[in-house]
Amino acid sequence: MKTYAARQQLTLVALALMLHVPLLSAAASGESLSAMDWPLQPRESIQDLSRLIYPKNPSMQQRFVAETIRLNRETQPELQPTTVFEQAQRIVIPSIKQLSKRR
Repeated sequence: MKTYAARQQLTLVALALMLHVPLLSAAASGESLSAMDWPLQPRESIQDLSRLIYPKNPSMQQRFVAETIRLNRETQPELQPTTVFEQAQRIVIPSIKQLSKRR
């Protein structure tokens, strides 16, 4: 459980940085301002990540998951919300700013 708590703290620090830095790492696609590379850890799913980012907002969790799958569709067509990788995997996630615009 200590590992999960440490991962959660690191994720929150990374999110705080993303709020202050408009773009940490642009996605290769034409959506460079709306997407970022993210290191998905072993045994972690997109659904897990959405719960860490939006712990009390199921609606935003769903939007985050749907947009993340859309952003990765070309490179990972079989990606699902609960897909778990055995090794660390870089995925593209939507920026918080971009998700907030899509209402």
